[in-house]
Amino acid sequence: MMNKIETKKLLLYIFIVAVLFLLPICTIIVNTDTLEGGNEFLFKVEAFDPYDMFRGNYLDIDFLEDSVNNDETYDMNYGERCYATIKIREDGFAYFDKLTQERPRDTSDYYETTARYGGMINTPTRYYMNENKSLDAEKVYEENLDNTYVKVRVKNGKMVIAGVFVDGVLIDTIEPQENKH
Repeated sequence: MMNKIETKKLLLYIFIVAVLFLLPICTIIVNTDTLEGGNEFLFKVEAFDPYDMFRGNYLDIDFLEDSVNNDETYDMNYGERCYATIKIREDGFAYFDKLTQERPRDTSDYYETTARYGGMINTPTRYYMNENKSLDAEKVYEENLDNTYVKVRVKNGKMVIAGVFVDGVLIDTIEPQENKH
C-alpha cells in the first residue's frame, strides 16, 4: 500500500503530465479557431529555406514591414506586451499601423505581440511544409523574390500564417521536379 508521500508524488506526476498534454492541445484549438474565423490579411515578406536537423525543412519568414513609429513606441520596453493595429493599403497588402500598450477598442484588426527596440514587432517567423516540396519551393521563391507574401488570419489578437504565396501561387502546391537522367 502506498503511503501519503508516494500518493502525493503520483498525483503531482499525473497533474504535470496532464498539463504537458493540454498546453499543445489548447494551442492547436486557438490556432485552428483563428484560421477558420479570423480576418484575412496579406503581408509582403522575404523567406528562405534553412535546414535544421531537428525541425527539418521550413521557411523562415521575415515580414518586410515589421515596425511602427508612433509616440507610444518609445515608451515601451523590450519584450513588453503590446498591440499592433493592422491596416490595408490600396495595393491590397497589409501593414502595421500603430503600436499601443492598450488593447485597441475601435478595431478587431490587431495583433498581440511583444515590443522590440525601435518600434519593431515580433511576428510569426516559421512556416513548415512538405519536405519533398521545400527545395523546389525555394527555387521558385528565388526566381520571384519581389512577389512573395503571406496570407495570415487574425482573431482576438492572435496571428496564424495560413499560406505563403510566390507570384500568386500557394507554395505548398508546387510540385516536386523529378530528377531526369
